[in-house]
Amino acid sequence: MRIGVIGLGVIAPFFLRAVEDDPELRLTAVCDLDERKLAGFGPDTALFTDHRELLASGLVDGVVVTLPNHAHAPVVADVLRAGIHVCCEKPLTVAAQDAHALTALADAHGATLFTAFHRRYNVHVLDLAARLPERALISHVTGHYDEKIEEHTGTDRWYQDIDRCGGGCVIDNGPNALDALETVLGPLTLKDATIGDVRAGVEFCAELRLATEDGIPVRVDLDWALESGELKDITVHLKDGRELRADMLDGFQEFKSSLDHEYAGIMADFHRVVRDGRAEPDRGPHIVDLVEEAYAVGRTKEERLRMPAKDPVGARLVKLLFHRRTDRGMRLSPWRSRCVRAGDVHELVTTTDRPATTGDRVDHVGFLGFAEFPAGTVIERGDLVTGPGGPIGRVAGFDECHAPNHYNILIDTDRVLTAEDLDLHTADTLTFSGGTR
Repeated sequence: MRIGVIGLGVIAPFFLRAVEDDPELRLTAVCDLDERKLAGFGPDTALFTDHRELLASGLVDGVVVTLPNHAHAPVVADVLRAGIHVCCEKPLTVAAQDAHALTALADAHGATLFTAFHRRYNVHVLDLAARLPERALISHVTGHYDEKIEEHTGTDRWYQDIDRCGGGCVIDNGPNALDALETVLGPLTLKDATIGDVRAGVEFCAELRLATEDGIPVRVDLDWALESGELKDITVHLKDGRELRADMLDGFQEFKSSLDHEYAGIMADFHRVVRDGRAEPDRGPHIVDLVEEAYAVGRTKEERLRMPAKDPVGARLVKLLFHRRTDRGMRLSPWRSRCVRAGDVHELVTTTDRPATTGDRVDHVGFLGFAEFPAGTVIERGDLVTGPGGPIGRVAGFDECHAPNHYNILIDTDRVLTAEDLDLHTADTLTFSGGTR
């Protein structure tokens, strides 16, 4: 099978070696806008700076597209319209509608559309899939795909450009992590997503929560800012406490050395699908769907991992309270946050009732006292409240039965606490800080 490669960036060498090492494949053309990257190829390989000229040359049966993410959709569409089979580096596209449009285009032109997910060919991932126990024995599954992005991208600066990459670790590392998990567990659905460490719109960490079709919880941690080394694994946690783990890098001592056998698997599988057809649809559009859903959830959340959204603020106790009640009858207000002006005094109340919904009744309470805020701030649900002796609890919300005089700031605690339980004194300071994970 005659192969062309469009895009000669940091990933291209792995495809080129895989083609060279496969006796069923032959490199016949390469293309890149940068003519300097075309140097060094032999006389049997045609050189192009325009992918459309490569497609019109008649020199290829299939092409590999390894370009910045934003270019995948238009270039792959050109390949398919030319009736040429295409293997596209993940993610297939940035936008889900483009991915599904490419599937329709492939069907219309009788060409193969194949997304390159290299971790599905990792020997340890395949081994874990082969020795997976009965699903009823599985408690939950965790995965990590952590690295320092600058070590992996070389001179390809587009990875940290939101307009060309489409995001950060979710769209870059996410597809491989998700596809590897689906290789082991089957289809996943997204339940929740939280992003963080956002720099110029590009997230450097994320936590995705998913579930299998039969309800097994799955959590994926993604990180572009690991200080040293890499962590890329899947752990299946069994209900009896045992763990089955696939460390994707185990036994591969050199940097990126695990990739060679994985990209060889990509090219062999691409050739097989072109030759024999596929047994199931390409997973590329589905993974793009998951990534797009993750951004839809994560980007609309207030929370950002590893990013404190406000400075801690202290409140000085001006009056202590020592009583507790089991029938107070406070009600959780609808507000997730309240602005506090410099000099405002509010009442601090601990509770074990865990109010969560507007109007929830709060009966089991302990009173810490009244505290003055010396600087203007915003108090929010989830804020960590710390006293002289350490953490007290987190802000559950507000009761406004004494408004406009003051709020009752409700604090979730494991047991009802008063000023005497915490050995508080007037002029002690309690600190409210935004929770950062």
